[in-house]
Amino acid sequence: MNSPLISISELSSAERCPVRVFFDRSHSWVEPPEYTICKQISYHFGGMIDDNEIWDEICRISPEIDPAFRDYCNSCIEQCASREWRVATEHDLFVKSDRYGICGTIDRIYSEAPYFSIIRSVKPPVSGIYPRDRIRVVGYALCLSEILGEDLNRAIVEYIPGGISRTCEIQPRDMRRFLAVKKIMVNINAGKVPQKPLTARCDTCRYLGRCDPGPTRLSDRF
Repeated sequence: MNSPLISISELSSAERCPVRVFFDRSHSWVEPPEYTICKQISYHFGGMIDDNEIWDEICRISPEIDPAFRDYCNSCIEQCASREWRVATEHDLFVKSDRYGICGTIDRIYSEAPYFSIIRSVKPPVSGIYPRDRIRVVGYALCLSEILGEDLNRAIVEYIPGGISRTCEIQPRDMRRFLAVKKIMVNINAGKVPQKPLTARCDTCRYLGRCDPGPTRLSDRF
């Protein structure tokens, strides 16, 4: 029997904390309103970005969205409206890699390199790309490489709340981290409970009461 494909979004989450991914699997996934908003804004890149039209679309997609998110939506639009964005040839392309056993949906596809971008609903780091997003880029690049028949080594990360688009060049350390996180996910799929990483942000985790807050290695804090 073939092993189930590993979600690239789960790989990204496991980069932050695999224990959280382990617990998340017992809950139904609900698309965050921030992502819904940023995603819909991205559909208008290359054309007129009208706040009323976009908010109406968002409300149709997510009828129960809190009206308070309209301020967040307007802020994102304000950040993005004065910048030029590449026009996508395709949105929401499902891809998979049989070689690596992964799958996911790419936000935006282009006819020229860099061939894809991912949408993020957080403000960008001061410089560079967040580690979690680098994992996403590696995963999607591996999948799309199998479709296009060529190795892809870069992509775009679009941080909508900051109106920032950054190119992510895949580095050897990114591939090493991707393979390490994938191994963790394979073990989770096999029923093994992952270890909490030393750098886990437990203070903001909703599973703090269920997860062992003690040391993990190094070696168990001596």
